[in-house]
Amino acid sequence: MNLGHEDEYTEFKKTTSELKEGMDSIAAILNKHGKGILYFGVNPDGEVCGQDVSESTLRKISQAIGNSIDPAIYPIVAHEKTPDGKDYVKVAFFGDDGPYACNGKYRIRRADEDVIMSPSQLRHHFKEAENRVNPWDGRISDKTVDDADEDTLRKFVERGQKEGRIPFPYTNAKEVLERLGLLEGDNLRNAAAVLFCPSIYTGIKMGILASHARTDILDLKQEAGIFFDLIDKGEYYIISNIRNRVDTSTGGPSPVYFEIPRAAIREALMNAFAHRDWQTYDAVVVDIYSDAVEITSPGWFIEGQDPDRHLSGEDSSSISRNPLISRTLYRSGDIEAYGTGIKRIKESCDAANIRVEYVRVPSGTKLVFHRNDAFAQVSPGDTVPDVTVNDTVNVTVKNPQTPLRGKDSRNAKILELIARDSGITAEEIAETTAASVRTVRRALKELQDNGKLLREGSDKAGRWIVVESKEQ
Repeated sequence: MNLGHEDEYTEFKKTTSELKEGMDSIAAILNKHGKGILYFGVNPDGEVCGQDVSESTLRKISQAIGNSIDPAIYPIVAHEKTPDGKDYVKVAFFGDDGPYACNGKYRIRRADEDVIMSPSQLRHHFKEAENRVNPWDGRISDKTVDDADEDTLRKFVERGQKEGRIPFPYTNAKEVLERLGLLEGDNLRNAAAVLFCPSIYTGIKMGILASHARTDILDLKQEAGIFFDLIDKGEYYIISNIRNRVDTSTGGPSPVYFEIPRAAIREALMNAFAHRDWQTYDAVVVDIYSDAVEITSPGWFIEGQDPDRHLSGEDSSSISRNPLISRTLYRSGDIEAYGTGIKRIKESCDAANIRVEYVRVPSGTKLVFHRNDAFAQVSPGDTVPDVTVNDTVNVTVKNPQTPLRGKDSRNAKILELIARDSGITAEEIAETTAASVRTVRRALKELQDNGKLLREGSDKAGRWIVVESKEQ
């Protein structure tokens, strides 16, 4: 009988003569994942070789765990038997009170090995232990009610009322913050300071890079400000710099097909901010490459959370590093219950044929959207449009993936240019499209006649508006 292979959750020992090493593995696995299984009577290749198992054997294992592991854990130690009669021991253990020491030493699991923790790893684990007892986002900040941005707070309450999750109207900042559980006296809890106060520190860094070597930066932006504004800016930056396609062949509003689903982008940014480690001043980072869009958030998943299991839908654990921030954002509808957002990202990306993965990096958690071949042929029915051109004055539409021919192609290009710059002139459009000024003016009139464009102000100093022409 074979039990598989050793991994970060599972350890095999041939006999209880390896009891000391088994204790090291228990502590290391707990420090990495919070739960695992140790077997005695099993070869390293997973084949059950068997060993003598009696009541004293089980008691010896239980006593070794009690004497070696600190803080104490209470495992399930069971006598198991294979179909052909071989005896072995299964030790199922779990704990959420780490970091765990084995005989005074702290180890962590790496693949199928137990390695001594570095000082920085140990500091991190002790900080996480303190946060479990007293989460940072629930602690009192030095910000007061007067520091909260009332307009942001008012809009937050309006979203929550619309979702049916905030049952009261906006009155004033102090009353609303008290009712949301975000105030202690006149001081904001850290969750409120993060969500509703402008920050002077850079909150998001965004760049376009020529290669993953990061030696050639084509564009770079850094933004400070309010939580929700930073997410809006990150979303706008990404959708402005990926390949999006306008389909003007439809009879109604022209759909815009985003290369990466817009809902997945926003969910990823919201997760990056909501679940980040706020005890560091590191910024959320957005890197755009020709083959990927990467969003890096300070802090790896907390102990016991496995991103791959979340992506697959196997795990929807609601344990969060910032439970008060998560609960508050849930009330406004900005996030759903924690643990479901990652699965929604995966599902929407699967539908758009975009591969997505989480990668652990020294600075924290990196979510990678893998971009497809820029020259792949995509039919209008291949993806579900997030918006239409008529919806999106604030969205840059660029690089259509599928060529649109003749007049449709020309008009799509003009819409694209106007979406980028509402003040663009006919002469500038003509220069960009290699068409005559007369042809461009005729196309602009046609788009106006079809209700797709409006002109606001004078011909010289006015601007174009992409018309919202949803059917009534």
